[in-house]
Amino acid sequence: MDALHLRKIDLADRVLIVNPGGCLGESTRRELAYAQAAGKPISFTDPV
Repeated sequence: MDALHLRKIDLADRVLIVNPGGCLGESTRRELAYAQAAGKPISFTDPV
């Protein structure tokens, strides 16, 4: 996983997942799990 993306999650107050049509790719799923483990509030652009 890209360390830069994880660092950005660490710095964020909340995470917005852009998921057109409700789709989540593998790397997005890993980043989502990381954000959840960090206790970040998470929003999605489309229902999952």
